[in-house]
Amino acid sequence: MSRFIGVLSVTLFCSTAVHAQDCKDGLAAYVAGNYSKAIAIFQPLVSQGDDCAQYQLGEMYKLGQGVPLDKNKALELFKQAAAKGNDKAKLQAAFLEN
Repeated sequence: MSRFIGVLSVTLFCSTAVHAQDCKDGLAAYVAGNYSKAIAIFQPLVSQGDDCAQYQLGEMYKLGQGVPLDKNKALELFKQAAAKGNDKAKLQAAFLEN
């Protein structure tokens, strides 16, 4: 039993020591011009439903920054973020639909 608790303690310590990246990390990479890093941060967040990441990745697709220019993909991402109440995404979705 004590061995199990020791293993569990080490596992918990290691999992909390790993820094979970958030949208701010992706934005920092984006502003620095490191689009590949920004995309690597945004994509998992998009899968988790993060509206900030959905919006930012949508912007990248809209402008073709680090990804192929794809206004349909951008619109899809903007709509996902807009559904969560992201006002910037609502505006961009409306713009792309017209």
